[in-house]
Amino acid sequence: MIPKPETAKVWRRWESRFMGCGLDYNVLMRFKAEIGDWDEWCRVWCAEAADREAFGDEAMAGGHTLTAGEAWSAATIMYHFGGMYYISDMEQFHEAHRRKLAAYAKAAPLLRPPVERIEVIFNGIRLAGCLRRPEGVTRPPVVILFNGFEGVKEEGERRLGEFHARGLATLTWDGPGRGETWQHLPMTGNYGPPTAAIIDYLETRQDIDAGRIGVTGPNRGAFLAAKAAAYDPRIKACAATSAGYDRHGTDWDDPYQVAFDLHLFHIDRVEALRERLNQRDLSLEGDAEKIKCPVLVIAGGRDDKSHFSGTRRFFEEVQGPKEWVVFPDAERNGNNVPFKVRPRTADFLADHLNASPL
Repeated sequence: MIPKPETAKVWRRWESRFMGCGLDYNVLMRFKAEIGDWDEWCRVWCAEAADREAFGDEAMAGGHTLTAGEAWSAATIMYHFGGMYYISDMEQFHEAHRRKLAAYAKAAPLLRPPVERIEVIFNGIRLAGCLRRPEGVTRPPVVILFNGFEGVKEEGERRLGEFHARGLATLTWDGPGRGETWQHLPMTGNYGPPTAAIIDYLETRQDIDAGRIGVTGPNRGAFLAAKAAAYDPRIKACAATSAGYDRHGTDWDDPYQVAFDLHLFHIDRVEALRERLNQRDLSLEGDAEKIKCPVLVIAGGRDDKSHFSGTRRFFEEVQGPKEWVVFPDAERNGNNVPFKVRPRTADFLADHLNASPL
């Protein structure tokens, strides 16, 4: 049995993330009042998601495709946030994942720009992704987005509009350890090879310009984006928010977080996890200096000292053109100031990939 996390701690960790992804403030307040114990977490989120999904079904039956798509997209996010950390009940974890995929499959063709599901083979495993091309732009550059340790390809709906408005196509995907790929491949810091497989695929497309590819992500996603940029010179720009320098640690005083990391890395013993977290692929040492493309590094002034220092070290070791930006009021991911971090990131990538704004 895994000791249950404190719901108050979970809210403190992710509340700004939930709101940054579009969760209605009224719903957020209701959830905080209703969820008194961790055992209720996934059920409450999924019940609200099911209500949004049913609302979308009703709208679709009446021919209101815009309303349907938005409702199904909102349901997707709620299913995800309900289940993404819920390893205390794997039946609910997998059911939330299944319903998330089903809701997004309905929403995908109705969103603007529409979502095209792609599948790329990497070492015999299908990596699922969501490609979106800004309407009215011929052969746009592409931004590949990287998720953190709990993120999935369906989560970034609110982030993507900043890129599309600037004439950039986007590709969100489930890499090793995440989403649809988790059951086949454990988490790794060695994201260069799977990203290269994604770029190989993009080079076969005639409707995007694979000669202008950028990468970005927040926190752990930024770390993985940096890993990819160090590995593949076809990446022409990198924007990283709170990348840190390594992923060697975890909250060893939190048994639930340790259990989640065991789940993430497909490991069944704590000592084996300690060994795994100390391996070289979970550090940017020797990799940061290989990045020669333009790099934007954003740090949050409210990040903890050690992680902030790691992000600064990463920036200092990058060898190509680079920009250092600190938002004093930003938390680690910048989720509490998305109106600063997101456009700053999108502007940088649009500039360096020579995008054509809509």
